[in-house]
Order: sequence, then C-alpha cells, then structure tokens
Amino acid sequence: MNLGLYLHFPFCKSKCHYCDFNSYPLKNDDQVLSYISALYKEIAMYAQKLNHSTIKTIYLGGGTPTMLSGDLIYNILNFCKDNFKIDDNAEITIEANPGTLDKKKLERLNKAKINRISLGAQSFNDSLLKKLGRIHTAQDIIDSYSKAREAGFNNINMDIMFALPDQTFIDFKNTMKKAVSLKPDHLSLYNLTIEEGTKFLESYKEGKLNLPTEDEEYDMYSWAIKFLAENNFEHYEISNFARPFKRSIHNQIYWYNQPYLGIGAGAYSFIKGYRYMNYKDPVRYIKEINNGKLPLDSGEKLSLRKRMSETIILGLRTKDGINYRKFKVRFKVNIEKLFNQQIYKLINLGLLRKDNYKIQLTKKGLFLANNVFREFVD
Repeated sequence: MNLGLYLHFPFCKSKCHYCDFNSYPLKNDDQVLSYISALYKEIAMYAQKLNHSTIKTIYLGGGTPTMLSGDLIYNILNFCKDNFKIDDNAEITIEANPGTLDKKKLERLNKAKINRISLGAQSFNDSLLKKLGRIHTAQDIIDSYSKAREAGFNNINMDIMFALPDQTFIDFKNTMKKAVSLKPDHLSLYNLTIEEGTKFLESYKEGKLNLPTEDEEYDMYSWAIKFLAENNFEHYEISNFARPFKRSIHNQIYWYNQPYLGIGAGAYSFIKGYRYMNYKDPVRYIKEINNGKLPLDSGEKLSLRKRMSETIILGLRTKDGINYRKFKVRFKVNIEKLFNQQIYKLINLGLLRKDNYKIQLTKKGLFLANNVFREFVD
C-alpha cells in the first residue's frame, strides 16, 4: 500500500487572528522536547503496523514546523526513514513562516532531503499582514524566498490570502503581481473565512471587520485565475496553481481520496476505509503516547456510500473532475445511477459541466463550490 505521511507540529510563536488550525503559542522549550519525544514513539508504533507500506510523500505542517531547529527537523526525518519504507523520489514538504527561516536552517532542511517548501506569505502589504496577526513583513517573504533558492530549493509554494479586512482590489493585484514576479513554482490562493474560536470572529461579531463584498471577492478570484493562466500557472484545483510538473503530490493524495497516515496532535488518517483522528490537545496526546497507547480520539469505518460521496466532493475540487470510468472501476457502480438527480440539477444551475466520461466544476461552480458539495454530502 502506498501512503502519504503527515507530521503535525502544533506550536507557533503567536496565533494569527484568522487561524482555527490546531495550533498553540509556544510557552517553553520543554514543550517541544516532550512533544517530539511523543512524535517519535507514535512513528515507531505505526512502523510495526505498516511495515509493508511505502511512503510516497511526507508533509510537515502546523503550527509552524520551521520554529524547530534545522537539526531537530533533520533528526525527525531520519527517524521516519529508519522506521518506514520511503520512496526514493518522495516529495517532502515543510510549511515555513518567513519569520522563522535563515540560511543555516535552510541548508539543513536541504540536507534532510526536504525538496519542497510551502511559504506562508499571505500578503505583500505590511498593513494587512499586521491585521492578520502575522509575525513577518513583506521584506521577510522576499528574503526567505531568496535564501531558499540560494540553498538549492527548486520547488517553492507561496500561500496567498484574499478578501481580507480593508483589502482593496488594487492591494490584491499588487500582492499577486509581486508574488508572481518572484517566480514561485506553485501558488495556493485562499479566501478568508471567519471561523469559530478566532480573534476575527470576535471582531466580526462586534462589527469591527471591514470585509470585501461577495462581488468584490468574486472579482478578485476571477482576476487571479486569468492573471495566473497568463503567467503559465495551471489551475489544477480550486485554490491551487502550479507551474508545469509542479503540482503538489501530497495534496493530490487527499483530493483523490487515497490513503494517508497522520502523526501528531489532532492529525487525521485514512487507511483501509477507516478514518480516525488523534487527540488535539498536545498534553493529552503526549499522555496517551507515554502510556503506550495510540492517541486516538475518534474513528469510523466509512460506509461505501460515504466513501463514494467524499470521492466525488474531493475530486470535484480538481481540474480533472470525476472520471466516470475510474469511478466505476473503483466502486463497481455507475455514478449516474446513484447521483443522477444531483448531477443534472447542478448542470442546470450552471455549476457543473459534463462530457461523455467526466463531470467538472464550471467557472461559476468554482466560486460556489460549497453549494455543489452539499448536494453530495451523505
């Protein structure tokens, strides 16, 4: 069995105002050492259970994994290599905050065989970065990007956000033009959503967030799609754009509903039809591991119907859409027999298009994707 491997580091310097990820401001170095020790133990537990599997991708996410020292990251990946069978050509990605990178650390990451960096840029407007609660400046992004290139990285993604508080169309265009001028290999473009448990939700409820209208948000997204196409980026997933041969291999494991193993606090796994999640609280996670238990908080065996629904929802996020023939080979059933009503309703609404062998989101459907996905929720 081929697997993607996700490693979660839940700590950061400070929580961004929009962030609802499983992350916590770091209090002291002892937290890191206790957590990494537990991470090693969980890796060893799964190594025994998955000794016949091959790891095709590794993704270090957070939090801010680049808060760790270069040596610690190097050691974690070496431990993975000692315990799992890792493909010689595995894509190995690390999320990086521009405020946490220097030349020495980047060189160590390169020696650790990390071959892809995902840089959390978000904006090139310092005022907007401050509003988001980011710890870096626009110049930090440029400096970190340049140092990563100098260290030998030839696969760099940049995360960019839009529809931000007080963001104008001109602000967004300037950020996109600056990002593209640096010649990254991949861009991930995310609209701001106001989530539970964030500082932005509090501000929103108090009427203190001046957000773009839905029409302005649509204009930003539509312009970005056109602009990136003109600059040789393939729009291969709702939020993701790649130079030729630079698609994110790890993320495609999720979108094509393939198996993956999540290690760390709050990490999800999907293996052999089962989905399960680790305890989110790092303290509880460490306690379970130190008691010799897998730190599982919840799990379920997905019904056939649910696996089909999720395969459609995830697959429709991609440029490739859902191939009828591949769906039938995988699930032994014709997609239109099960979802005919939903498919034709969405076609009539202009949200889906269909040819002889697949369905895909239309341009309108890209922007209203959640409306499409709701039709297929089991």
